[in-house]
Amino acid sequence: MGLCQHCGASFPKTRKTRKYCTNRCKTNACLDKKPRLRAADVEALQHVLSAEFASVEAMRERLRVILAPEMAPIHTVVVPRMD
Repeated sequence: MGLCQHCGASFPKTRKTRKYCTNRCKTNACLDKKPRLRAADVEALQHVLSAEFASVEAMRERLRVILAPEMAPIHTVVVPRMD
């Protein structure tokens, strides 16, 4: 038995049905659009890769702004040392 990679239904695995339970699920999985990066975002990523940052957090925040602007800013959690 296998699980369909598109809908998650259980189905008997054969040579023809390895990943998807039906041809419709296979077609729908192919039709689902994957998110694409705009050319401006790719250029911005290339600038980020060539730039130098004072900290990893600054670089992560710049990458977040480019790739996922709808996400909340990344806050770093500081754990105090017990020494």
